[in-house]
Amino acid sequence: MELQDKVILVVGGANGIGKATAELCVARGAHVVIADVDEVTGQQTASGMGATFVRVDVTSEASVRRLFEHVALQGADRLDVLIHTAGILKGAYTPIEEFSLDTFRQVLDVNVVGSFLCAKHATPLLKKSSHGVILLVSSGAAQGGSSSYAYGTSKGGVTSLGVTLANKLAADRIRVNVLHPGNIRTSMKLSVIEADALKRGQSMDQLVAESNLGEPEGMAKVLAWLASDDADYVRGFIFTR
Repeated sequence: MELQDKVILVVGGANGIGKATAELCVARGAHVVIADVDEVTGQQTASGMGATFVRVDVTSEASVRRLFEHVALQGADRLDVLIHTAGILKGAYTPIEEFSLDTFRQVLDVNVVGSFLCAKHATPLLKKSSHGVILLVSSGAAQGGSSSYAYGTSKGGVTSLGVTLANKLAADRIRVNVLHPGNIRTSMKLSVIEADALKRGQSMDQLVAESNLGEPEGMAKVLAWLASDDADYVRGFIFTR
């Protein structure tokens, strides 16, 4: 399960699941590049663990292209693993008749278009690795529904993108897995619980306790293992708590 000398890019690595995963990959010997739109937090996160940081707007192909130009230089024109955790959730508990088209498009741009652009520009570098890996983070919301029409739809798109990538890239020895986390204690999840508490008129602390949230570090262990050669026989979707 060691990641010694692997070049790993964690998109959305400034906080939450991405941050925990980047920390564990560094601890296991990988050369990690963290990419995030949050430059201040991203720089602090990367410097604190000995990783490299690059700012990226995953909705902009020019920005994503610049990111992978940096990764190519950092990794001697090679990338072993793309871990894509970047995502947003907006419109929790908003009725569909009140749901803004701009909000819907913004969520799909970040979650689906961002996943597509990063996979697109990662692939030429991953083809140069003996065990290229793409790990996309979807959500249990892709199957079980979401508090947000946009988020649930977008995660269904990420899942379908992962299926297509897996089929198309298998001949290039690139393994693609899609993770479907359940309830994980991230700022995104806590914001949804807060919206739910306001809607119900209940205590947020009570709802947090009832949610039995998992920790980002638990997800990091799954992602770090999937990034390793030990997971070479794993195919398809992975569901977690």
